[in-house]
Amino acid sequence: MPTVEIPCPNCEKALKVPESVFGKKIKCKDCGHAFVVRDPSAPKSSGPTKPGGPSKPGGASVKAKKEEEPKEEQKPAASTYKFEDDEDEGAKPNPLGMVDEGQDVARCPFCAKELEPPDAIVCVHCGFNNVTRVRAESKKVWAPDANDWMQHLAPGVLALIGCIALIVLDIMSWINMREWLTGTFLQKDDKDAQGEIAFYVKPGAFITFILAATILPIIGMGRFAIKRLAIEYMPTEKAKT
Repeated sequence: MPTVEIPCPNCEKALKVPESVFGKKIKCKDCGHAFVVRDPSAPKSSGPTKPGGPSKPGGASVKAKKEEEPKEEQKPAASTYKFEDDEDEGAKPNPLGMVDEGQDVARCPFCAKELEPPDAIVCVHCGFNNVTRVRAESKKVWAPDANDWMQHLAPGVLALIGCIALIVLDIMSWINMREWLTGTFLQKDDKDAQGEIAFYVKPGAFITFILAATILPIIGMGRFAIKRLAIEYMPTEKAKT
């Protein structure tokens, strides 16, 4: 789009404007004066003369000159706000001034608060996850009481007691199985090659059977006790309705 240079009527600064603004009001970017843009190539019209009488000398030119001169608008009052580094100590600071923090500060993209620590994955203020880009949902829950703690930890305690009892049973069987079988119907009248009491069924068979029967319960109860008492030791949350 072609542009035309026109002078500002207030500061006479040459301004480049497109032809599409002819007849419209613009503001000078240097002094801020507002005026109507006129087409400089348009002929200046002379004022019409009254019929029936001679025109006064210079009357038409004076009237045309008055029509050409636009009325100057009052300049807006200077703002009373100043920057903090201005000399006037009584002036108010700029309400939209930038704050210089001295160094780059890591902030949460959701709530714009400072991350603690700067490389934190989850914001402690709003719960926004900087990796998944999802904000954690917050909810109000009741604080657990003594009854909640008892109901939550009791199964873990019982599982731990059962696990310890089966381990003790295995150890006692390993040590005392031959003594337990002595005097029963499984005992023979003669002795074995080592000179010990012989049995129809060897004590080791009973020990193996007891170990095989208790190994899985020991593992299961032990895992449950560790999970309930060490990992998930907090009672289940109860949301407020």
